[in-house]
Amino acid sequence: MTLSESSAITWNVPKSLRNDKSSLPPFPISCLPIVPNALAVGIAESTSTDVAMAATAILSAMSHCFSGVYRMEGKPDHTEPIALYSLILAEPSERKSPVLKPVQEPFITFADDYNNANREQIYLSQEERNKLSVEIERMEKSENISAEEIAKKKAELDETPCNCFKRVCIDDVTPEALVGLLQDNKSMLMISAEAGVFKNFGGRYSNGVPNLDLMLKCWGGESYQKDRCNAGPIYLKHPYLSICLCGQPYILGELFENRSFRSSGLIARFVYNFPVSNIGKRKYNTRTVDEKITESYETLVYSALNYKYNRQSDEEIILHFTSEAKTEFAKYYDTAIEPKLLIDFAECQDWGGKYHGLILRLCGLLHCIKSVQDNIPPESREVELLTLGQAIDIADYYKQQARYAYGVMGADSVTDDAEYILNKLKANGYEKINNRELLRMCRKFGKTQQMSEPLRLLTDNGYIRQIKDSNGIAYEINPLSPTIIVSA
Repeated sequence: MTLSESSAITWNVPKSLRNDKSSLPPFPISCLPIVPNALAVGIAESTSTDVAMAATAILSAMSHCFSGVYRMEGKPDHTEPIALYSLILAEPSERKSPVLKPVQEPFITFADDYNNANREQIYLSQEERNKLSVEIERMEKSENISAEEIAKKKAELDETPCNCFKRVCIDDVTPEALVGLLQDNKSMLMISAEAGVFKNFGGRYSNGVPNLDLMLKCWGGESYQKDRCNAGPIYLKHPYLSICLCGQPYILGELFENRSFRSSGLIARFVYNFPVSNIGKRKYNTRTVDEKITESYETLVYSALNYKYNRQSDEEIILHFTSEAKTEFAKYYDTAIEPKLLIDFAECQDWGGKYHGLILRLCGLLHCIKSVQDNIPPESREVELLTLGQAIDIADYYKQQARYAYGVMGADSVTDDAEYILNKLKANGYEKINNRELLRMCRKFGKTQQMSEPLRLLTDNGYIRQIKDSNGIAYEINPLSPTIIVSA
């Protein structure tokens, strides 16, 4: 009997050195309102993908319908807008584009329909403003026109509606272009199967200097002002973005390695989704999404956007909890969030600091969707305890996903060194090795003492075990461990 055969009898499968994605809970699909629920399930069945991918995309996209219109109140001095930033991380061939297409399609067609229906009014508004601008320019050149008259005409221009053709969806955009788009549209839905936009904001077109300010402010609808050399300043009162980006897992590494993304708090503003892969188990002849479901979803989106785009006021409407839900939210914060920031959120405290805000955003979003489904103005009724519970369940799903994301990218040097040692052992086919041989093979360590902590980690997790042989201390390697471990 060989050493490996004898070892296999007594060895157990080792524990993962990093967070294990397989233990993550499934998306709580039952918490979604009727229409988003049916669409997410339909897309998942049609594309043979994890329902979490479609659900995340739908929530992010639909948050655009209500951003800048409603805010959810936790208490009088704490409200949250209804806007979500999400990042879906999946390998190539995970059908990210087919999942996103039916989610974003109604938003694209709405913009076309809205512009066609309001074409004459838009042109009329633009023409009136052009005439006023020309008249102001003429008055400024005249010596016979007083400053008071010019000021009056400029005030008239300011009061004239600035109607323009609407854009709803964007994908690959530069920070500079986004400023102009938000000036015309106030809020945008950024949705894309490729997350290349991060490079744009990370300094691709600005000599490596990140330009994150606008994306940070759009998360909370904070005012934004940009001064330009050759034109007047741009002022955005309440700009909003709703974001759903997809990308390969390596993108996460690039985000975490970029100090500006982490230190600015941008990473903490995203919810993360690592959908379960069905590659190898998918079928070709799957059931397509029922036409009635897509029609219901389109009706839902159109109803919400029509109200949003035809509103005359820029003031956001505050949504309130029922007294029972308000009490329960405060209790949940005091007992299940704040005391656990150092435990449940140990690896992602910056993300955990925004967790209660995420719950409020989800509360407002679910409430608004339910209300529009029922053809009832969201502000006409309070947010119920049931909705709070559903929001907490969804938020808890994203909490586990965030912990996994941060755990993978935030592993300490001991974990990295342990993986380095194990890679060397497995790549060279070792079943047993003594300290001297191990140090000779792992040249990054100058002394045996430098290997003590990673070796202890490998031992504690069942990858190796310490024995004594004729040369002193040696280690047996678990034959059940992965062939090779690639550090993130």
